[in-house]
Amino acid sequence: MTFFLQIHRFHKRYTAQLSAILAPHELSNANWSLLHYLMEHGLTTTSQIAKYWDVEKPTVSANVKTLTRHGLIQIKYGEDKREKYLSLTKSGENLYGIIFPEIKLLQQRLLSTMTEAQRQKFQQALNEMEQLLKEGLL
Repeated sequence: MTFFLQIHRFHKRYTAQLSAILAPHELSNANWSLLHYLMEHGLTTTSQIAKYWDVEKPTVSANVKTLTRHGLIQIKYGEDKREKYLSLTKSGENLYGIIFPEIKLLQQRLLSTMTEAQRQKFQQALNEMEQLLKEGLL
């Protein structure tokens, strides 16, 4: 099996496990990523999230709509009404507290197969390959 096929298969299986954890809460992986980002970073804008995720703002906006409709995030407007700040609601924080331990356990189990040095080398290699792709390797 080639290296990149293995990465693809791992990603597919990992996202399937995440989906199984999130499905009872009617959340997608992207919804979870937004909840997690807000929990880690606090008050932020869709532009900041789009830049961090390396996606277009409409991708973030679609998740914002879903999570706002579920009462998990709230929008606060800045002085310029076009500027929207996002944060978790109490319900969002509570749901995060329920889901995060399950995801953390999954990730810990996966990482337990590697030493800390192996994990750091692997993460460094992934970072370097991602950078090549960002720079337009082709």
